[in-house]
Amino acid sequence: MSISKRHTIIHSSIASVCVALASHTASAEPAATRPYDAALCITCHGVHGEGAPTGAPRLAGQNAAYMSHALSMFKDKTRASPIMQPVAQSLGDAQMSELANYFSKQAAPLADAHSAASPQLRQAGKQLAEVGVANVAACFSCHGMQGQGNGARFPSIAGQPAQFVVVRLHEFQARARAKAPQPGTMTAVAATLDERQIQAAAAYLARLGD
Repeated sequence: MSISKRHTIIHSSIASVCVALASHTASAEPAATRPYDAALCITCHGVHGEGAPTGAPRLAGQNAAYMSHALSMFKDKTRASPIMQPVAQSLGDAQMSELANYFSKQAAPLADAHSAASPQLRQAGKQLAEVGVANVAACFSCHGMQGQGNGARFPSIAGQPAQFVVVRLHEFQARARAKAPQPGTMTAVAATLDERQIQAAAAYLARLGD
């Protein structure tokens, strides 16, 4: 079975669980402090948007404009996700902005704070993130100091669950195989990474901010 097919099956299964449990999880925080539609988000992404080791990305502290744009892309089906497309299609522009603003202001613990990645792997990831290597620019050169993000175009990558980073980079690589990427894009950067570099970057970023 291909990587893309395995990801689709996993994502579809998670989506079913998220929808089934959303109303139950929403009770974990007083509704008055949270947008009503956050119930669609928190079962997979965590009550405060911390993400999950299974691959749901961290939303807490993410740039609001970036999140709004991402939701718009999911809604328009210009960004693929069997989970997020139907969720985004249920939201209007005002709801997207409200959710993005809410999660951008959240603080949350790391979802992967106790990952089993070796110190050597994390050190290799630190090198990639801070300095880069011969064929790869430093992650922080675009994503800001300590991966905290740089405006709406370059999202925060600090504290993102390792599985999310791995899957996302694989998605960029698949896109590069389908069509030659534009220089300087994330698709072009991902195309230069080997699997160990992907795993190293993911391991380091998952613990960044610990």
